[in-house]
Amino acid sequence: MDKTNQGDLRVRKTKEAIRRAFEDMICEMDYEQITVKELTDRAMLNRKTFYLHYETLDDLLEELQQEIVDSFTSQNISYKSMADIRRIIRYFYEYAVKMPKLHERLLCSGSYEHIGDKINERIVAYQAERYRGAFSRNIYEDNLVFAYFSPITTILYRQWVKDNKKMPLEDLIATATRLVCGGLGEYVKG
Repeated sequence: MDKTNQGDLRVRKTKEAIRRAFEDMICEMDYEQITVKELTDRAMLNRKTFYLHYETLDDLLEELQQEIVDSFTSQNISYKSMADIRRIIRYFYEYAVKMPKLHERLLCSGSYEHIGDKINERIVAYQAERYRGAFSRNIYEDNLVFAYFSPITTILYRQWVKDNKKMPLEDLIATATRLVCGGLGEYVKG
């Protein structure tokens, strides 16, 4: 194996160790409690190594947020009909229940909810830009519809998690679909 590949492998393994330690810490504690020192201790690296890859913990958190945004925005979806909206709602909840504990914590935990809100804002901005005109000919009206649709599905998911997921998933999907589609009924064709 040549030295470039060895270096790439080492870099990848180092970043994976940093990432694993960071994800574990997010699942165990509030973000404000996470320190580079503890993270590098857990990853069995020195702090200089961390700073070779990330300037701050915020940069690492940003990387995680962007991955979640990308997982939603990479879907080929449509907003042309209520059937499309129902599919999007189902996709979101079915995806959400399969998410690792880390993603659920970022979207639902009280100390991380602001991060979940940032993720939603990015998804809404992307959808509003990509699917401009999906609901009306007025850009501002479209913006309002997207601002309603995406966060409300997350709010309902957060409540379901707070209720310890006592409601069956299919009931959550049915209830969310009725709530969201009832509100969107004015903007989307049957």
